[in-house]
Amino acid sequence: MDPQILQRIKNCKTLPAIPALPLQVLQMCRDDKASAQKVGEVISKDPSFVAKLLNVANSSFYGGSRHKVTTVTHAVTLLGMNSIATLAFCFSLYRDLRKKGGGAFDHTHFWHRCILASLAAKILAKRVRVINEEEIFLAGLLQDLGVLVMSEAFGNEYGALYQKANQDHHVLESLEQGRWKTDHCEIGAWLAETWELPEVLREAVRGSHNPALASTEDESSRLMILCVALSGRLADMWCHPQTEMAIQTAMDLSQELLQIDPEGVLEVAKDIMAGIPDMSAFFQINLGKPEEIQKVLDCLEQAIHGSVPTEAHEPVPAS
Repeated sequence: MDPQILQRIKNCKTLPAIPALPLQVLQMCRDDKASAQKVGEVISKDPSFVAKLLNVANSSFYGGSRHKVTTVTHAVTLLGMNSIATLAFCFSLYRDLRKKGGGAFDHTHFWHRCILASLAAKILAKRVRVINEEEIFLAGLLQDLGVLVMSEAFGNEYGALYQKANQDHHVLESLEQGRWKTDHCEIGAWLAETWELPEVLREAVRGSHNPALASTEDESSRLMILCVALSGRLADMWCHPQTEMAIQTAMDLSQELLQIDPEGVLEVAKDIMAGIPDMSAFFQINLGKPEEIQKVLDCLEQAIHGSVPTEAHEPVPAS
């Protein structure tokens, strides 16, 4: 990255900061002596997160429980330390950063795609049997963190460029490179490093558009990076203005990166659709009306089975 560009970013007073609650939870989860009760006491300081956590613990997406989960300690025991740390990070990050913005940059669409991508990443991780699904969920959410950094550091100039990309992430990356000789993947990886996040998360962000740019020799980490890279393309089926093109790209990359055939993509898409209500509730964001979400699934089925040509449609409203 150009040193002058990096310095401009460092000088920005409104860069995203790692939220205090998940940082504390992350530190406790790395401590072998930390108990579920102690973690629960820390989490209980944030009533809004407690409410979300209990909803997640009882949700079908996370497997639910035979008996209703009513206490934080029970939720921590049921979901596990890693899941709790990840959920705390995701919730706090979204809550703290969604208030930023203004001007030409579309924060609503940004978060819409990030949340769908994090959901897709978790589902892909389960499909390819990567152990830590929650870490991949977080990586999916963080993969475009550099977009937020650039929107803050470059202001309206970046907002105009974001609009010019017309919700196409690869066009956006090309425009970023043309203007600043860097892109949101590289900048997002830099911020993840300044936050001292695990290396695999940093590399997943770096390789979210081009997995070849990520550095790893571990097979599990390699699969995680591929899941994250594919997750954004799956999210684009609901977020890109040209649905037919987005579906074709998702199918092509699914085969290329993870050897998932079109029928497998359809299964993944159905799982994403099933998880959307829980994600909408957890993040308090409208990810689309049921009929709008179903329409994308119908287009995917048509593209696979060739019964009716798919048609482009407007991306699902994310307001």
